[in-house]
Amino acid sequence: MSKGIEVIYQDDVLKPLTPIEGLKKNERTWIIICSNAHKTELRKLVRTLTHEEAKEMRKTIDEEFERIEGVW
Repeated sequence: MSKGIEVIYQDDVLKPLTPIEGLKKNERTWIIICSNAHKTELRKLVRTLTHEEAKEMRKTIDEEFERIEGVW
């Protein structure tokens, strides 16, 4: 699971402003901290694909699977 959430740093603890679905109580996870980050800055950080990049990646994956079809 990967998602961006807004938190507040209060009493030396990062506290989410909304519930975090998908995490169990006391579950450990990793976070990336971006102070007052804008959506475009987060995209650079986590490297979200553009629509064109996603189409190109899908094309490459399809071509590779076509090449190895039957090898399995």
